[in-house]
Amino acid sequence: MLSNEDQTILMLARSLPLVQRHRDELLEGLEACLRGSEGPDEAFGQAEVTAMMLTELLIEEAAHLVGSGTFSALADVAAEHRALDIDGRHYSRFGDALAPVMKDVLGANLPPQVPAAWCDTFWRVIRAAQGERETVAA
Repeated sequence: MLSNEDQTILMLARSLPLVQRHRDELLEGLEACLRGSEGPDEAFGQAEVTAMMLTELLIEEAAHLVGSGTFSALADVAAEHRALDIDGRHYSRFGDALAPVMKDVLGANLPPQVPAAWCDTFWRVIRAAQGERETVAA
């Protein structure tokens, strides 16, 4: 029987080509969700930048995880996000939007394990990036 991590990697491996083919549509859907939840204090274009950065990060790290079993070095991610004013509220909005957008873009027949694997991976990447930031700061 596969561990949860192995099941996640298997789901990512199976769905990665599909996600990569539909990257632009996923990005558009995630940007629309982020834009819809922006407050009046958000910087102009923040939704576009946030969606692009987080989508690219997720797809790149999923590919790295599938290929090597680990994430790449994420030490610069937290600093990059701070410089772009991407923080916890953006991570939450993106994480909340990810599964519904994936179902909309990739089809209603998408097995629920696929968006679950991508959501789990997103949060693992964010936690790993934040952990590396703390390690570098220490």
